[in-house]
Amino acid sequence: MTFFTKGCAVVLALLLTSCGGFFVSNDTVTQLSVSPTNPTVQVGSSTQFTATGTTAVGNQIDVTPGVNWTSSKPAIATVNSAGLLTGVTAGISVIGASYQEGSTQTIATVTSAVLTSIAIAPLAATLSVAGTQQYTATGTYADGTQQDLTGVATWASSNVGVATISATGLATGVASGSTSISAVYGGFTAQTTLTVTGI
Repeated sequence: MTFFTKGCAVVLALLLTSCGGFFVSNDTVTQLSVSPTNPTVQVGSSTQFTATGTTAVGNQIDVTPGVNWTSSKPAIATVNSAGLLTGVTAGISVIGASYQEGSTQTIATVTSAVLTSIAIAPLAATLSVAGTQQYTATGTYADGTQQDLTGVATWASSNVGVATISATGLATGVASGSTSISAVYGGFTAQTTLTVTGI
């Protein structure tokens, strides 16, 4: 028996698809991941991305050659059809990758100098339970330039029972106490203490 609703034919005992939709087979890639994540390259140097697709049934396959790669700022970083990232000028560009039904993004940092240190702000902050505090991470390079690394650093709280911190550096108080907030990027680590007070 077949029913027609808004132009869509729904056939009983067959898979239901919406108008304009399509059948997703077991071999269709539905999720995509790339490596390395949030790479840093110097101007004029390159690094190779690899892309791993996860199919509808959970199998993982290397799909690097077939991925559609994009750069939000090709004047800063380019990525060719084979997934080779090349730094053009200092800055940050969002690298996009898509294959079949899977897509993902990562951030490429291009620098003309070697990273020498990173710093967190604010230092020794205090917030209340359920309150929030936005942290920033700043990188200093050998040529004296500085760059905001907040969105690409790896953030962590040493005591998540006191406060948690998101991937973008937003801390949230959980319970009274103190915890160490850290930011890691490019082999460097910066830490500070966060104190949470009761309501």
